[in-house]
Amino acid sequence: MASKMDLIAAPGAHLVRITPPQTNDIPDFAAGKGAYCFVIDVSGSMHAAAQVTTDDGDKVNHGWSQLDIAKHSTNTFISSLGDDDFICVVTYSDGANVLLDWTQTTSDGREKAIAAVHSMRPERSTNLMAGITSGYQQFENFAEKAADALSKYSMQLVITTDGMPSSQWHPARGREGYQPLVNTLAKGLGKKLGDAAKPVVTTIGIGFQLDSELLLKMSHTFLHMPDPGQIGPFIVNLLAACRSVARLPTPADAAANQCTLVVTPAAALRQDICAVAGYEECGLETGYDENGSECVRVDLGSICYDQPRHVVLKTADGGGDFSVALEVGGKQVLTCTSTEAKTADAGQAKLAAVQELRCKAITALSQAASNGTAGLPIEQVAAPIAECVKELKECPYAADQTVKALASTLEKEGLLGAEAANFQKWGAHYFRTLPCMLKSERRSNFRDECLQHFGKDARMREAIFEEMSNMAEMKFATLKPPEPSLLRPQAPVGVPVAGGTQPATAAPPPRPMALPDEFMRGGGCFGPNSTVLVACGIEDDAEGRFGDDGGAECGGEGGGVRRIGVSEVRAGDRLVCEDGRLAPVRCVVLTECDGGRALLTRVPDGPELTEWHPVRDAAHGGRWRFPHMLGSQVMRSTPYVYNFVLAPGFPTVLVDGVACAALGHGLQETCVAHPYWGTAAVIRDLMDKPGWQAGRVVLPCREGTQRQVAAAAVISAAF
Repeated sequence: MASKMDLIAAPGAHLVRITPPQTNDIPDFAAGKGAYCFVIDVSGSMHAAAQVTTDDGDKVNHGWSQLDIAKHSTNTFISSLGDDDFICVVTYSDGANVLLDWTQTTSDGREKAIAAVHSMRPERSTNLMAGITSGYQQFENFAEKAADALSKYSMQLVITTDGMPSSQWHPARGREGYQPLVNTLAKGLGKKLGDAAKPVVTTIGIGFQLDSELLLKMSHTFLHMPDPGQIGPFIVNLLAACRSVARLPTPADAAANQCTLVVTPAAALRQDICAVAGYEECGLETGYDENGSECVRVDLGSICYDQPRHVVLKTADGGGDFSVALEVGGKQVLTCTSTEAKTADAGQAKLAAVQELRCKAITALSQAASNGTAGLPIEQVAAPIAECVKELKECPYAADQTVKALASTLEKEGLLGAEAANFQKWGAHYFRTLPCMLKSERRSNFRDECLQHFGKDARMREAIFEEMSNMAEMKFATLKPPEPSLLRPQAPVGVPVAGGTQPATAAPPPRPMALPDEFMRGGGCFGPNSTVLVACGIEDDAEGRFGDDGGAECGGEGGGVRRIGVSEVRAGDRLVCEDGRLAPVRCVVLTECDGGRALLTRVPDGPELTEWHPVRDAAHGGRWRFPHMLGSQVMRSTPYVYNFVLAPGFPTVLVDGVACAALGHGLQETCVAHPYWGTAAVIRDLMDKPGWQAGRVVLPCREGTQRQVAAAAVISAAF
């Protein structure tokens, strides 16, 4: 199926709708190949602990550094590549080093690349300029491997850092010199090898001490990963976006790495306001086409398969006829003219209005970031977002699910990020990441409601993006994590002090708790604040479901259900399942928490549970997911975490309204299937423990850890 571009005439504007090839309609479709260069910061600051904040506000270190987290995310990406893809890894500190030259990601190539990434060690300063320059040089080198087929590859340059570049390594123009540096390198590469050789640049900022303004200006996309709990969702969605880059106008043509929408003449667009909605900050330039006519060029970045892209043009009254062309790598692939524009019917008018609201959210977030960076009062930081939320809630399409999700995200996350305590820490970075995703109509995580409908095709079916995301999620969940580097005796890192003395090694911190349970994938437990619904004094029907009055809260007697904490559940209780049935509890399993604390994941509008306990994600078609991909990490003070063995035939239980797998559930779907936690093997082990007959088994922390390691061996064999 070929792509198409439509122009829809709406009041005061024209909506451009670009529909790329729809992979569900292409028999035997396979993702195209790509060339991916990771440029990774290995400065001394990357050795800092990847910390989690407890409910008391304390910082807890469980042994992994920021560099360890970067290693695991990079190796997840590598593990998810196809046999025809290529990977290259550059590290930078005082200078740049090509850790891994271009390597084809066959099975052996992936192993080689993963081993190279594991070998990274923290060094000293942050010479970002050297990293960028070396990254672009690798794409010049790649031309030798790709021969004359450069245009067939998705070309991606991914730059990661945990902070700010060292000032002694700035370009000639200082901090302001990075964007011109990238522009110069890209222009030189294009002049030498053609526009197809120029990569799409993504910058990834890890943690909070970031110059996100700089990272955004020098890239097509900026992603902020605030804590270790976000690295998984961001990397699997990044992988999906990179591997889903479309070929335009048909799957046999050039990769849509860098796409530009060209509107000619420029006079057809309004001059008194930004002529393209949502592009007030960047992405627009005025130039001349090959005929000498003044035109406006709109940078669209990459276009992925399936997901339609929308651009709102603010056209001038009496501006005359105009044309719109889509360029890929400098070559026109689609065109249309205003004379071909369709007058919007009711459905198209709604589409145009909803797309303009999306663009207004981009503008509001960008304005909030600018106001905060300029040091304006915090009220003026929140004001653009608050005004946008008000407009979203009061517009004629407020009931539309896309509009509701956008309003909810801005209200819950945007206004929170604008608060004085949050703006400098994470709000400013969030206000730069979210507009990138809204502008490119792309999902970057599983939390922001306004992004969850992206990645589907024109008929809202899941397609290649979801397939790639699912695959990467399983790779992330089953890939052996790096050894926690902070648990090894450490040689000093950083810049040595002249005349000073330093110990040969630094003392390791205390060993981490039994949780987080990196090896408990597919198992896991519920935190102490999680709740379930328990039946009280009612008779279930023939199918084991509670009656029409079952939703009522009950007192000491009578029918209905009541909500209780998981710590209150006892053997014999009947808990409400996702299908409305009542599941008898055979045994409550408690696992002691080392130090009386547990690292959990808080699922939005759901429970707190260990990060690898499968939950059903209703927002994505009811598929099973790991909480790590959906929520944020929290530390809880608790002596135990909890789980249940239910009667046969009851694989799940509702915990805070979310369907969660019980022990020995027997389910075989992706993510939830497990050769130990999902089978009778775990129940047989529990039956040998003290307390089974009474329906209450307490596992000591040490034994829980041993069980995790045993499960890890089973996982390794299975995958």
